[in-house]
Amino acid sequence: MRFSASSCRRCADICPHRAVSLDGILSINPNHCTGCLLCTAECPVGALEQSKDFSVCLAQVSRVPEPILGCIRSSDSSHATLACLGGLSEEHLVALCHSGSGKLTLNLTACSDCPNGTMIPQLQHRLDVLAEAGLSGGSGHVVVVESAEGLRFRDETVNRRSFFKSLRNSLFLSAAVVLSSTSESSERRTAYGGKRLPVRRELLSGARKSMSQEQAARVERRFDSCISFDENCTGCQGCVAICPTGALQTGLSDKAPTFDQTLCTGCRLCGDFCLDGALRISAGETRDGAD
Repeated sequence: MRFSASSCRRCADICPHRAVSLDGILSINPNHCTGCLLCTAECPVGALEQSKDFSVCLAQVSRVPEPILGCIRSSDSSHATLACLGGLSEEHLVALCHSGSGKLTLNLTACSDCPNGTMIPQLQHRLDVLAEAGLSGGSGHVVVVESAEGLRFRDETVNRRSFFKSLRNSLFLSAAVVLSSTSESSERRTAYGGKRLPVRRELLSGARKSMSQEQAARVERRFDSCISFDENCTGCQGCVAICPTGALQTGLSDKAPTFDQTLCTGCRLCGDFCLDGALRISAGETRDGAD
């Protein structure tokens, strides 16, 4: 159920086909939706997400020195595929940048005659934003190829030993996916119900672990938000209840809630919900409040 006073319209605003409706509840018109997945890349709370497990895609990409990631229409010339690359959020792209040692190519050669080709400017914009923030380098870099002439695909054949090693890793990965789907870290039960991070934020958290201190600070400035409370806060804990990720947690009696910056996605539901206007939400700040 959608909070009626929420000011968030990211999914509806990004949809090029006007398939998303926010009239009371979130709904998608199947007659208009083409499956470009732009809405999933914009939703800050994970109400809309890709159906394919992205960790599998990351594993496939990491096994190839210079992998090519494409959509299901370009599977013959890609090492890994997603339904549509329009679903690659900034967080997904950062995770991809830190998944391997070589250049990653985004295969858009099938987009010219696809109704989802309208997502290309948005995808390029996300890459430009990350480049400006110094986050597109990582241990590899991402390039976009739209013409077949510019694509250098090589099918990566493996020997017997490599094949069984890859098979073993895939089995371990499948088991990890099953276990993670039921772990407490993926969904935290509270007095206000289940709280969980969107998948792409979990991917970003995983990527941070392999980053240098400088890179992690850049991620923090780009993706993290800070929440503070002024004297108007009555300690009603309403913001704790509305927070979908558990970033806000119950504090002491008659005191403001506690805040975990690592769990905040900047959705601003807490600010929309607070009747006293006691919350200050600041994007792009580090934990000590310095830009």
